[in-house]
Amino acid sequence: RVWAEPSIVKAAAFEFDGMEAFLSAAEEITQLPYPWKRYDLLCLPPSFPYGGMENPCLTFVTPTLLAGDKSLADVVAHEIAHSWTGNLVTNLTWEHFWLNEGYTMWLQRKIMCAVNNDPLLFDFDAIGGFSSLKESVEMFPDDYTRLIPVLGDADPDDAFSSIPYEKGFHLLYVLERKVGSESFLSFT
Repeated sequence: RVWAEPSIVKAAAFEFDGMEAFLSAAEEITQLPYPWKRYDLLCLPPSFPYGGMENPCLTFVTPTLLAGDKSLADVVAHEIAHSWTGNLVTNLTWEHFWLNEGYTMWLQRKIMCAVNNDPLLFDFDAIGGFSSLKESVEMFPDDYTRLIPVLGDADPDDAFSSIPYEKGFHLLYVLERKVGSESFLSFT
């Protein structure tokens, strides 16, 4: 189910009507059933500061994702992926945030390939992610560009970027290519 203000509920329902397909694809990829029984999506007011935020049973999204053509629905696939890679198993500290987000990016890309029946999407999206990673590495100090950043007493938000998402994903991507998809899937 999709929840939103009356003025945008139809647009949100249209934009995110692929949620069931995303859930089914994730179950098939992980070989684990969706653990939370119910999945709803709440489209918050525009002041919500993130694209999406996963919670068991309920994902928050911003109405800025309502493009009218479902082109930003991969954000919902990402948040659904967190049902397996973040809500069941997660990182101990912010230094290991890459475990949560790297695996989630990997699963999100697998979900989108399955739903769109296009295995080339995985590599195509990974190329875009790598470009984002390079930009972030150029913008942040060295301590924040490591897979495990040196945060010290810094606020973890100061180091927030695409780095844990994409560097984590690309490590997993290399490992998957090295050992083969079947072996990697059996490990994950």
